[in-house]
Amino acid sequence: MKKKNLKNKLNHFNSQLSAEKPAVKLQKLPSRYQKVSDSLNGSLISNFAGSYCRVDRTYHEQHAHGRKILKADQVDSVSADAFSVEESGVRILLEDLLFFDIETTGLGSSEAVSFLVGFGSFHKNRFELRQYFLVDYSDEAAMLEDVLTEFSNSKVLVSYNGASFDIPFLTDRMIINRVAREIKSVNHIDLLHSARRYYKRRLKDCTLTNIEREIFGFHRVDDIPGYLIPAVYFEWLSSESLEIMEDVLEHNRLDILSLYFLILEIAEIYQTEGAYLETVDDLHSLSKLYSRRKNLKQVHHLYQKIESIQTEKPANDILLFHSLTFKKTDDFVQAISLWEYLSEQSGREAFIANIELAKYFEHKGKDISKALLFAQKAEGNCCLSEPQKKQLEKRLFRLSKKLGS
Repeated sequence: MKKKNLKNKLNHFNSQLSAEKPAVKLQKLPSRYQKVSDSLNGSLISNFAGSYCRVDRTYHEQHAHGRKILKADQVDSVSADAFSVEESGVRILLEDLLFFDIETTGLGSSEAVSFLVGFGSFHKNRFELRQYFLVDYSDEAAMLEDVLTEFSNSKVLVSYNGASFDIPFLTDRMIINRVAREIKSVNHIDLLHSARRYYKRRLKDCTLTNIEREIFGFHRVDDIPGYLIPAVYFEWLSSESLEIMEDVLEHNRLDILSLYFLILEIAEIYQTEGAYLETVDDLHSLSKLYSRRKNLKQVHHLYQKIESIQTEKPANDILLFHSLTFKKTDDFVQAISLWEYLSEQSGREAFIANIELAKYFEHKGKDISKALLFAQKAEGNCCLSEPQKKQLEKRLFRLSKKLGS
């Protein structure tokens, strides 16, 4: 009986959320609404729940974003595989991508709201940007009702940390305002994870503004820091000051534009198999992606490119990674060459290289004395964990016994 009552209640709540929305009731808005619209060069939009300001911008062909240029003859689709560890073979039309970013009054809690929600989409030879601005707290539901129409099951969302922050935040606000219980999309590409996968080794700092500087050569001028953005909105609510609100909207616009150019950049790296990459760190990062997919042939190809552009030996962890890839394809000539170099170094890579040499000469090379020599070298290479110590002791004991017999 209790289950039946609970089900009835849930159905009642569902009908309330999905019921047909009432007609818009036109009413005279306070003067501050027009003030926002005029200051931000936007339009006032009203629906049954209230009013908000919408600001539209269009970026046309040849718009420059650092070294990147908006082109009409840009590729018409990108491979979903470029943004995932798993392969699917799916291609996504540029016009099916929905770029978005939000600005909030805080990082969480039931009191924080998203006062600015921006969306961007590419159409033929232009990039269209739409921003929904909350004039007053009382109109949050009104803004969210129209924000919801941007999302659909035909769109692929593109964000920067949106999977962890933006989408959960918006979903919570929509539930609280009884607008919807979920946000629709066919998929979600969170470019923060892709950026880290491709660039973290070289850049370390994978914030969007650093990606802009290092990858696009784009430097923001007088950009408002993200941590100050909530204060600007509170200033508007308390004193109706819009002195630097346009800077907040520009910050949001630049974030969304950067998402568009970043998705094209990563898609091109993947499509060309790293053909125009010029740094060892980026080539190695791409190698790791291919390795996860067991595309070892492409890993070997990228290592050849690393050797061709590197005047000195690459970092030890890169050499170890590729030596183990050679081992997987039974290319022991190259694997041993790298292990022997690493065995003379120090640290974790030297330890593993010596263990690999010991295993090779014990089981394949059939040279027990060499196997014992490298096992003994491994013993002094780095601080070993207790399991490693026990395994190494067993190996040394077994090799000594074999050599003695």
